[in-house]
Amino acid sequence: MPDDICNRITKAVTSKACPKPGGINRNSWVFQFDQFTGAETRNSTTGALSGFTLKEGEKGIKAIGRPKKGSGQHKSTTNENGSMEVEQTLIQEYAYKVQNDLDAITEFLRAGGKVVFQELASGDIRVYFKSYGNETSTGEDGTGTVLTDDNNIMKTTLTGKEPEFPMFFEAPITTGLTQLAASRAYLDALVTGAEVVA
Repeated sequence: MPDDICNRITKAVTSKACPKPGGINRNSWVFQFDQFTGAETRNSTTGALSGFTLKEGEKGIKAIGRPKKGSGQHKSTTNENGSMEVEQTLIQEYAYKVQNDLDAITEFLRAGGKVVFQELASGDIRVYFKSYGNETSTGEDGTGTVLTDDNNIMKTTLTGKEPEFPMFFEAPITTGLTQLAASRAYLDALVTGAEVVA
């Protein structure tokens, strides 16, 4: 075996059954990269991110998209020296009814360095753009083409290049709560009441 391989494989890779539904759910919690202090904890059993802190006085927002309208995609490229770059893409749709709703979505698109905790239809939460924040945001606005179409739908696409795939988030479970409920409560406590409406 050659001695010049930089990265050794040490962990077994197995495939698990996927009985849960795919795609992303409505809820996401959005912060900006410079709001974090860097202090974080991990779940000792699963390795998921289980806690983090924001700088004093900082809060994120909660964004509620259209149900079952959105997806996440992650594509990795590994160089021969072992460095990996993952292009993360997160797509979500938001419906709006009045100018204030449209203004909130516009502010969301303009904001730089977003870190998104995205709830999946499976009940998991994944963290997008954790290391650097997203790089680009695009919005596609539409008013529907047939009578049954929803009017005023904004399709948002966030992209960014990261060193890893989006990690899992699992807040510590307190008595009587499921993993998802505990994670939602943890994140809800760190956002303002303002929401991007669906």
